[in-house]
Amino acid sequence: ITAINAIYGSPNMNFLIEERAIGQVSYQDTTVLASYDDLDYTFSFEVFFAGDLTLTRIASQHIDFVADQHYTILATGTLAAPVLTVWEAPQRTFTDTDTVFQTSFSHTSDSLSAIAIDIYFALDGVAPVLGEEVATLNFGEISGALDFEADDYVVTITTSGDPLDVLFRSSPTSILALTDIVITPFDGDANNTSPLVVRGLGRLGGTIPFHDPLASTTVQLLHTAREMGLTDVYDDALLSSQVLAGHAYRDLTPDAPIAVGSYDYFYTPAGDTTTVLLDTNFTIVEGFHYRVTAVGTGGVYSTVNTILDRRSIDTAAKLLYFPSSNNYDLTDLYIVEAGTTIDDQAPFRAGSFSKLPTPSVEIAPGSYDVYITGFLDKVILAGPFPLDVARGDVVDMVVYDTDVTEVLDIVVYPIP
Repeated sequence: ITAINAIYGSPNMNFLIEERAIGQVSYQDTTVLASYDDLDYTFSFEVFFAGDLTLTRIASQHIDFVADQHYTILATGTLAAPVLTVWEAPQRTFTDTDTVFQTSFSHTSDSLSAIAIDIYFALDGVAPVLGEEVATLNFGEISGALDFEADDYVVTITTSGDPLDVLFRSSPTSILALTDIVITPFDGDANNTSPLVVRGLGRLGGTIPFHDPLASTTVQLLHTAREMGLTDVYDDALLSSQVLAGHAYRDLTPDAPIAVGSYDYFYTPAGDTTTVLLDTNFTIVEGFHYRVTAVGTGGVYSTVNTILDRRSIDTAAKLLYFPSSNNYDLTDLYIVEAGTTIDDQAPFRAGSFSKLPTPSVEIAPGSYDVYITGFLDKVILAGPFPLDVARGDVVDMVVYDTDVTEVLDIVVYPIP
């Protein structure tokens, strides 16, 4: 059995057999295969709402197993009203000499749930022609399995009966022999650069992304290196191709499209085409939002290059937190109820290393005051900073040095 999470806005969901955990499944993804005896079981999904003390069970499904069958539970709808659909198919076994892979096709895009779609699956350069679709599907349906020779394939999705009404067309994507996958579309979220996201979900686990070449991968530049001052940014060693002029301390640039590839960026003092303050290299992979953050002090500068997690979830607010201070290598973050002190409070996040990216964290809805202190002390360096959040909010918070060593500043940037 595997489970697929197609609930837009869901956090990672716990997947259980009876009361035992099988694993977690994120949106647009599948669990790793789990195998059991041919008995009957109840499978369940649970999520955690920030602020609660226990997990909430949102849905359950009873299945009476038949030997040598593969079962998939598809979760759609919303967390408040989930819908579970069970797909059943014979288990596929390959021999070592097989040169084919097996795939089924399904329809799991909620935004397209009112229409049927046609899916075309062909080598690059083969245009969709009515009658050559590999599947016509309504929402929640899955096709029978088909074998294809290992090669590079393009997935094209159209409205049913109209091959000219293209809803999605992927870049050519390599699929290896002996692979068993389900190819399906999901609605893109704030972490995606395309309104539709198509993935090949392995029945043994793992995901193959089918990228949309028309969707722009993006990059932002953030300046947190105070002593570097006002800078210009170039993308060539000769300093002849300027990417950005007048990049000031605490400036965050808007999302800008960027092509896939490897880049060298050179930071110079504004108006100076001879002095390089910072030379950085980073690689752009298709389908993400990137941030290149200039950090450092005392003439020693570098960049922190991250893929941004902007995805909103329905169970909590989400905090993206980056301490950039050069004066304090280690700080504590407090998030306390508005109007209260930190005297008797434990840190929300203790021991945050400066200039290191951290995973996003969840916050219960409410009104808070945010404080920054030194590590394991209560001496306030920043705050109180008022913060009001609701479920689904995403807060992009950066902590900066100021002219006063003992004072830090908290800045929240709007999410595009």
